[in-house]
Amino acid sequence: MYRRTGRAMVTSLLLSSVVCGGAVALAPAAGAAVPAASCTVTPGPNDTYVTITGEGFTAPRKLNDGESTVDLAIGPDGTFRVQRFQKNVDYTVLAANEDQNFIFVNCKKVGSAATPKPQNPQNTTPVQPGSRRDIAQGRAAGTQAGAAAANKSCNTKPVADKSGQQHSDAYWKAWTQAANNAFNRSCNGR
Repeated sequence: MYRRTGRAMVTSLLLSSVVCGGAVALAPAAGAAVPAASCTVTPGPNDTYVTITGEGFTAPRKLNDGESTVDLAIGPDGTFRVQRFQKNVDYTVLAANEDQNFIFVNCKKVGSAATPKPQNPQNTTPVQPGSRRDIAQGRAAGTQAGAAAANKSCNTKPVADKSGQQHSDAYWKAWTQAANNAFNRSCNGR
């Protein structure tokens, strides 16, 4: 009985020394510097949201906005990226465990993002009178006006309101044709 206990004890001692020796070899040196963690808050285009980014973090972490706390998805490289609609608050990254480095890191606000490009570059150039675009815009506006007039009453045809709007004759001709067609289609279908 004593021999078995002795062998088990020696085996466990050898095994633990190998495991601990491996752990010591894999552990970082006591004087090794831990990379700093940082977090920034960048306003999105048109200041409709903010993007919060961070680096140098170990998971698990939480993001706090002063009122609520949510879990963060920290990538294997120690980074994260989150978009929030709460713009005028101070964000803080919190550690989930007490033994983690950087228990809390306050996020710094940085300058706004670059000015966004126009959604439709066609709209930045003026419409040439009588061009296809001018006529197409007249047709689209006329179609809407004709349908709206038909919804109100089939007794009154749509009339173009030319006051204050500078459009070409081609625009107004297309508007009139489209408005009458939409009006007739709506009223004849009833």
